[in-house]
Amino acid sequence: MSTPAIPMVCAYFVLNLLLQAFDGIFTYYVLLLGVPEANPLVSATITKWGAVWGLVYWKTLACVLLLLIFALRHGQPSLAIKAFTLTAAVYGWFGFLSICNLFLALDL
Repeated sequence: MSTPAIPMVCAYFVLNLLLQAFDGIFTYYVLLLGVPEANPLVSATITKWGAVWGLVYWKTLACVLLLLIFALRHGQPSLAIKAFTLTAAVYGWFGFLSICNLFLALDL
């Protein structure tokens, strides 16, 4: 791995962890407003374990998978950057859509 790629991979990793934290906190507050979870897997876990533990479970799993990508960065640094870019783009896009949907639902 070249020296400039190391901070880049670390930055993408931290960005993805921050997006996971934002998604978990945002989902929790939306659930408090009475909006149901759209993901059926997360919804089933929340129903069984409660909002906090259901979200903690899925966010921990997502962070462990991000950590796995980060741990495998030495073999293919460009692949790790692409994977982090894809996950950040997906979470960023769905986060933006969720905020827009919440504003529409609350008539703001």
